[in-house]
Amino acid sequence: MVMACRYPSQSLSTLPLRGLRPVKPEPKGVDAPMRAYELMVIVSGTLEESAAHSWINQVTKAVQGVGGSVHGSPDWWGKRRLAYPINKQLEGYYAVFNIVAQGGALDEVERTLKLSDDVLRHKLLRLPDQEAARRGMVVKSA
Repeated sequence: MVMACRYPSQSLSTLPLRGLRPVKPEPKGVDAPMRAYELMVIVSGTLEESAAHSWINQVTKAVQGVGGSVHGSPDWWGKRRLAYPINKQLEGYYAVFNIVAQGGALDEVERTLKLSDDVLRHKLLRLPDQEAARRGMVVKSA
C-alpha cells in the first residue's frame, strides 16, 4: 500500500513531524564520549555451567575488542527458571555486565549475541549519568 502525501510537492521524509524533536545522532569515532551501559545476557540452560561461563569471557573479550571495558566483574546469577519458555527452554544462565564504551561501539557485540544459538535473550541499556556515577563508573559528560 502506497501512502498518499497531502503535500504533492514534498516527499514524506521532508514533511515536518509534529510533537517530535529531531534526534541528535551520537558521534562515532575517536571523539565520541564514553557511555555507561548495562548488559544482561541469558544463556541456554541446556549448556554445562562451564560452557555458560565461557560466554562471560567471550562477551568480555568482544567488549574489549571494540574499545570498551567491563566495569568490575560480571554479576553471575547462575541458573534460573525463566518466567516463560523461550525456544522451548525453561531455564537459563543469567549474567549482568556493567560496561563503559563509546556510543555505538557495542553494535557489533549486540549483533553477535543476536545471531548466537546459545544466547536466549540479551538486553543492552544505556545507564543515566546519575546511575553510572552511583555505580562508580567514570563517564565524561557530553
